[in-house]
Amino acid sequence: MTWTAYVSVYIEGSNRGQAVPLVIDEDVDRLIALLRRPEERDGSIQSEDATSVLDVQVEGDYGYLLFSGEDAHVVSIGDPVSPEAESEAGFPAGAGVPLDTFRKALHQFLATNGQRPTVVEWRDPLDRTDDAAH
Repeated sequence: MTWTAYVSVYIEGSNRGQAVPLVIDEDVDRLIALLRRPEERDGSIQSEDATSVLDVQVEGDYGYLLFSGEDAHVVSIGDPVSPEAESEAGFPAGAGVPLDTFRKALHQFLATNGQRPTVVEWRDPLDRTDDAAH
């Protein structure tokens, strides 16, 4: 299955997109490097059939994840002190995970053909408590 990350690029007040093919492990590192740049804030990883989607964002030392698939629509449970990350996906405070864990989650999502990564815990994005969705 072919996976592509669609990254939002904000330049001079306009929003443009950039497609990043995710074929080899180094592509995940390239995506994370792009997301760390101030003008490229968030992205959406999906295949041609889009049966599952992983929305991603990097803010500082935290990576944010929102999984949408047949079995769930959930956001990562991260460090309680991680700030809210403003984006189209709307990541709540406490959803940011360390970048090493974020990287592992991206690799796992791709290696399992779009299954929800198990290296992080999840919750309903509207639930502001720390209860994990399993």
